Amino acid sequence: MPKPTKPNEVLNSLVVIPFNVPWEWSTDYTNQTSFELAKKGSTVVCYLWGDARSLKESILENKFPKLITKYSQNIFLFTPIYFIPFRRFKFIANLNSVINIFLLKLFAELISFFRRIKKKIFWIFDSNLISIYKFFGNKYFLLYDCVDFFATGDKKQVDETKRNERLLCKKANLVVANSRVLKNHLFKYTKKVKLVPQGFRISDSVEKKYKTVNLNIKKPVIGFVGGVNARLDFDLLLPLAKNNPNWNFVIWGPLQEKEKIDSSTWKKMQKLISLPNITTGESKDKSEIPAIINQFDIGIIPYDVSQDFNKYCYPMKLFEYFYMGKPVISTPIEELKRFPKFVKIGNTAKEWEKHIKTLLSKPWPEKYRREQRRLAKKNSWENKVEKISHFMTLPLNKIV
Repeated sequence: MPKPTKPNEVLNSLVVIPFNVPWEWSTDYTNQTSFELAKKGSTVVCYLWGDARSLKESILENKFPKLITKYSQNIFLFTPIYFIPFRRFKFIANLNSVINIFLLKLFAELISFFRRIKKKIFWIFDSNLISIYKFFGNKYFLLYDCVDFFATGDKKQVDETKRNERLLCKKANLVVANSRVLKNHLFKYTKKVKLVPQGFRISDSVEKKYKTVNLNIKKPVIGFVGGVNARLDFDLLLPLAKNNPNWNFVIWGPLQEKEKIDSSTWKKMQKLISLPNITTGESKDKSEIPAIINQFDIGIIPYDVSQDFNKYCYPMKLFEYFYMGKPVISTPIEELKRFPKFVKIGNTAKEWEKHIKTLLSKPWPEKYRREQRRLAKKNSWENKVEKISHFMTLPLNKIV
């Protein structure tokens, strides 16, 4: 089992991160963790499982497949290639996976050798990717960074995720959670869970650094930033927007493709974005997001909490709203209930109407804005990585 690290070793390590989402994704905790580690001197190898390509796909697009890309001085992107065709067959799919993971480990070992890195960390976010770690072994410090509640879907998927999470918690040298809800959830499997900051991209929100974008719409503005997909509660948003034509709603983020969403949800989404008081848009450059939020009177998080993934999540956008000093209205997401001063909770369109009217009736207190910004700064990516680094320096018997 790996020994605890010294502080300087934490910031000069090889970190292998298997991504459970593509590199270009609106939810970017994997990217932000990689950026922060690289900034602190670690060499990060990102295994982009979600971006895997076949040789055939590359040939049809007239692109030469690239297994390894040097993204920056300290970040390398490893994009798996399906070398063997007919991956629809489970045996072939598994064989392709083994080949890529073998090459990933070989590359990681070569980087460690040439950069003279002694400390090796396997940083995993999704327990369902634990099979990748089995190829790396005990020379790697195993860190489980729990950022979401993944035990969702049908019974088979839930059971498999629970088994993997139980196994990961048992094997991990350190388990961290970014919310009290997730920490309590993981306590069923292990008592060595540490609470860490959520992770917030504070650099983009600093005044005079973000890009100015003008929405050119009349007040009041009630806004949401993030992916526009099946996570949203369209049964709440539709009547809310329809019944209040004098309020302008901004839904700002990438729209889910039709083929990746069920027909009923797709129809509701189309009805919503076609309403005259709905403004939609998307920022390819994330440094524009603070300027968008700055034009909101109220920030909203309208997730469908009938989905456990939403009910037990901890949205990063909360601190984007907080940093810009905006009151927030949310559906009953468990972790957000501990911010009653800044986050108003509502189940129905009627309850949301009431909250909106109350919040619009008087200015948002300046002392609340200061407190919100303090909370946002406390939950920066820098603070999260530093907190995890601190826990990694502790003797293993002190982590519990």
